[in-house]
Amino acid sequence: MSFSWQIPTFHYLSASLYRIQAAIFLQIYLFILQISSIGVIIKKNLGKEGAFMQIFKQEYNDCMVHHSIDAHPNEADFPLHAHPFCEVFYFIQGDGYYTIEGRDYPLSPGSILLTRDGEIHKLHISDRVPYERMAIHFPLDEILQKNTPFGGLRSLFLDRSPGCGNLFTPKTGESAEFLAACFARICRPHASEADFALSLTANLPALLTELCSMRENAPLPQSALKGESATLLPEIIDYINRHLTEIEGLAELEQRFFFSKSTLNRLFSSSTGSTVWEYVVLKRLHAARRMLLDGKSAAIAAASCGFGDYSAFYRQYKRVFGESPKRERKTEK
Repeated sequence: MSFSWQIPTFHYLSASLYRIQAAIFLQIYLFILQISSIGVIIKKNLGKEGAFMQIFKQEYNDCMVHHSIDAHPNEADFPLHAHPFCEVFYFIQGDGYYTIEGRDYPLSPGSILLTRDGEIHKLHISDRVPYERMAIHFPLDEILQKNTPFGGLRSLFLDRSPGCGNLFTPKTGESAEFLAACFARICRPHASEADFALSLTANLPALLTELCSMRENAPLPQSALKGESATLLPEIIDYINRHLTEIEGLAELEQRFFFSKSTLNRLFSSSTGSTVWEYVVLKRLHAARRMLLDGKSAAIAAASCGFGDYSAFYRQYKRVFGESPKRERKTEK
């Protein structure tokens, strides 16, 4: 589904100016109202243990944006996960790092992370300081359609290996200010869904275009693990990604990488919060979900993604996604 809108025409200049002035006044009023109410709520709630504040959230079609703060973030509230869409994540404040497909990316104010459909990531966050962020979720084909002027921006999400090239950190004040302004224009109240759609489709491509110019100087991952473990985890996850539907069990990884099952599980747990096999199953479930959204049957998706037992697939799918695979499937046209 694509965004569409119509630009109204006016027969009289005075009417046009009046409506423009009214629209500007409305936006200023909403902004002041937002700041005043948010200030009161933040002062009231951010001192409380575990307080969470969602400053802004808006959805339209399959797109969603939000601006949120946790006063005392609890890492357990941010488990290993992936999305069936693309995410642009903007880090405003906090103390932590993201693990994406086994690679660690340190976060600093102004850091931006891109993840695509099915790219598994885990936040590691300290509870000593508030954690504030903005995020934009969107299906790739919703905003960046192929064969359009913005189609080339798809490469930021697609033309890289999983867990590689995810982090962008502005090197100049001018770039940082531009990116912050793009996020601010998207993550603010809008008078209507049409205004939100217009803001998203105008500002997101501008934001991603700026990131394209920064791609060659994108920071490399900096592993929080030490010694051999720092390179072992990405190697194992790369192997899992290449052989996702073929791996029969943990013994296969044990034999290939010459480490015991318990050592491999400890390595995964310290970085991802999951065991090796939990990681494999989650990757398979997201691959199956993509097939369902593309119109494939639940049975075909399960078999194609390495699930030999459909009943086990059904139970795991419902546990992770909260609904049955048959409900997820898109109606074929």
